[in-house]
Amino acid sequence: MNRMHSVLEMVYDTLFGCGHDRLTRPFTLKKQTYMVCLDCGRHVYYSAERMEPLSSGEIRRMRKIRASEIKVLPATVRGPQLVPSADTESSATA
Repeated sequence: MNRMHSVLEMVYDTLFGCGHDRLTRPFTLKKQTYMVCLDCGRHVYYSAERMEPLSSGEIRRMRKIRASEIKVLPATVRGPQLVPSADTESSATA
């Protein structure tokens, strides 16, 4: 019964979900600007430059860019390089 209830809730939310009418003011945390729905708690991403919510295409683009970020690691210090000496070269040719 509990499983059936959760499935019905999911279908209801998909069809008649929250309209996100009551939102907080926009704020920025960790370089992301968004508003929060006071009814369901969902983050509505927001453009601080245009002063309007982002479209679904802009959100997908933002997530793809964030997922493909390249992490630059500091260069590791390499140990001493082995350079063949003259004695090794002469014994190799003999």
